[in-house]
Amino acid sequence: MKQYAPDRRCLTTMRIIITVVAIIILAAVRYFVAIEKIVVLSVIVVISIAFLEMFVHLPLYFSSIKYTATETEVTKSSGVFIKVHQSVRYSSIQYTTFISSYLSNYTGFNFIIFFVYGGQLRLLFLKKSDAEEIFAMSGGISTEGEKYVP
Repeated sequence: MKQYAPDRRCLTTMRIIITVVAIIILAAVRYFVAIEKIVVLSVIVVISIAFLEMFVHLPLYFSSIKYTATETEVTKSSGVFIKVHQSVRYSSIQYTTFISSYLSNYTGFNFIIFFVYGGQLRLLFLKKSDAEEIFAMSGGISTEGEKYVP
C-alpha cells in the first residue's frame, strides 16, 4: 500500500491562473461598464472571490486530497466541506485515460481517469512520477500480453 498526495506546484499554478482571470474580468468590467459604483462593487466582489478561492478553499482542498494504491485497488479521499471516499478495483476498470501536458513536470497537471462500470474515478493533480506509477499499477495499456509504462 502506498499513499500519494497532489503536487503542491499545481496550487501555485492555479493561483497564477486565478489572478490572470480576475485581472481580465476586472479589465472587461472597467472597459464595458460606465457606472462607477457598479465598477467598484464588481472589483470588490471579484477580488474577494479570487482571494477566498486562492488562499482559503484551494489550500483546504489540496490538503484534503489523498490517494492510496494497493496491489488490487486505488482509493481517493477528498473534500473540504463534504468528505468523499471512492475506491476502484483494478479488475473492474474498463479503460484508463492518462492526461499529461508538455510542462506537467512544472505545473503538476497530471491526471488519471479510471472508467469503470457506470462511473469514473479521477485522480487529479498528481506528480508525473506518481501518475506513471499508479498507471503502471493499474495495468496501463495491455498489448499482446505486455504492459505499457509511459
